[in-house]
Amino acid sequence: MSYEAPNPTKLRIKPTYNVGDFGHDLIIPLVCTQSSNVQTFTASGATFAFTPEDSAQPIDEQDVIISDTDKVQQLHAGNDTAFTKSWLYHPDMTAWLYKISFNIGLGLKCSAYTNGTTNFGDITITITQLGDGAGDKIIWSRAYNAETTALEATGELICNFHTDIVAPVKLTNALPVKIDVTIAHAKTGTNTSQIGFLPFYPYVPTAIPKLFTVSAVSFHVHASLDHAFPIWRDQDNDQRLDYSGLSAEQAGATMPTEAIQNGLSSNPLPAQSEGVTY
Repeated sequence: MSYEAPNPTKLRIKPTYNVGDFGHDLIIPLVCTQSSNVQTFTASGATFAFTPEDSAQPIDEQDVIISDTDKVQQLHAGNDTAFTKSWLYHPDMTAWLYKISFNIGLGLKCSAYTNGTTNFGDITITITQLGDGAGDKIIWSRAYNAETTALEATGELICNFHTDIVAPVKLTNALPVKIDVTIAHAKTGTNTSQIGFLPFYPYVPTAIPKLFTVSAVSFHVHASLDHAFPIWRDQDNDQRLDYSGLSAEQAGATMPTEAIQNGLSSNPLPAQSEGVTY
């Protein structure tokens, strides 16, 4: 039997996934900096609610803090005014997000009441990929109903709002992502309320100690093959890269393809949101 000595010129490297490349939940607190229009809620005296899904309370991976405090902080924009806040996230690698989850504390305080009702209006979430001069792209935009019962007297309302966006979205480290959340106000009659955001809030009103959590967005992240661009980018013999079995998009070639059958028929992802290397 003949023997062929190892020949370095025939060496090829095959980029593959390993166990460590499979999903990771990245929890990002929605931190707010605000020095005006801030007030305190007393949890034990508040009305509590959560946003149901299929008549059940949604659950997911979430930070939990145990504390005996009875106070939480509300940020608002003034009397009878919707609260809007924007955050910017810079991805540190090219990756696919297969689920985006929002867990947000909503707070409403009716400070003066004559008649009518006061409640949360639509909760609008918009996620935009900034194009760095090449045009921005809306990844997701939808208005949600918090499904809370309106207040008909002075008092405080705390709502654990949760929603899941289950659809593949590709991010790159060159393009930041902007997250906009608007908490609207729904009002009838004569009353005055402050509608806003709770960065830190409990799940129940009266238990001591209480379980608290932070308002946050969670990304279920899978690394993309083109995350390894600095190593795998060149397809020449010096790089020793074998692309057999990979499509042009999977291999990281600059060949855009449009999103097809992304499973969001009621709110489709923009064209070219999948299979694109920027």
